[in-house]
Amino acid sequence: MTLTHRNFSSTFPSPAVLPEWAARLVPQARPTSVALENLGATLHLQQLSEVSLVRAVLPGAASLPPEEFQRRTTELYLAIRDALVETSAPHPVRFWNCLPGIHAPTGPDTDRYMTFNAGRFAAFEKWFGGAKELGVAVPSASAVGHHQEELVIHALACPERGRAVCNPRQIAPYRYSRRFGPLPPCFARATVIDEPTPMILVGGTASIRGEESVHLDDLHRQAEETFENLACLVAHASAPERAYVSSERSEWLKRFRSLRVYYPRSTDLPTIQSLVADGFTNLASAEFVGADLCRAELLIEIEGAAEV
Repeated sequence: MTLTHRNFSSTFPSPAVLPEWAARLVPQARPTSVALENLGATLHLQQLSEVSLVRAVLPGAASLPPEEFQRRTTELYLAIRDALVETSAPHPVRFWNCLPGIHAPTGPDTDRYMTFNAGRFAAFEKWFGGAKELGVAVPSASAVGHHQEELVIHALACPERGRAVCNPRQIAPYRYSRRFGPLPPCFARATVIDEPTPMILVGGTASIRGEESVHLDDLHRQAEETFENLACLVAHASAPERAYVSSERSEWLKRFRSLRVYYPRSTDLPTIQSLVADGFTNLASAEFVGADLCRAELLIEIEGAAEV
């Protein structure tokens, strides 16, 4: 297994860098850049016949007032939609979001992640035709924080819409209670695609059961819970008619070919690398990325690509 370690160094502002497996989908496609002057943002589009990739960058996002940050998040997502619709691969199947100061307060009971979620939710209601469509239409995603000033959004799109996958062990994010913000996070736990190659694209997954963070302050148990959720997702994506059986976890985890592992505490990295090496025995690559996670109590988050 190849282990790629990235951190907050100036060489690798790593949470905002696209995972290597996704970047390899369009290696020879030159990006086309478009300035969105009304937003002060830039879109970079790469496209082939079977895949489109958009990178949207909003400089200075960390300094925006909450209402303006929310508005520009909505508009930036809609600009991504408008760019993709002109391509041969217009259907988003995976998003990566990197927020500046993800836990920075934006109100008495809200932080920047919650404000981002409100902006994304408003965009997806317009994009996919209303809240009732979110369960089948929204793609998988991750959202982590970095120590830079810009908001960075990557979108991977295919010719056909992917199949959204839920996790029976968890509540769908778009159905979270208001304890997690005025409007909920809006993404699928995983998405199954057929092109350019059949894959299960698993979004950011952590130690959450139902909608609650579990095993607080215990890295090993959080990792175990995360592994269980990942196995359940792959099982449900591959055989939705079967109930997930925990004793088969190791077999489902063998389906993963590429992982990206986020961790907020640098001292945890050796332990996390060891746990991942023991739990995932069939990987082609794994990246370990220092990042702030969407909930401050979480100690590990994992995303990746698995065989159908």
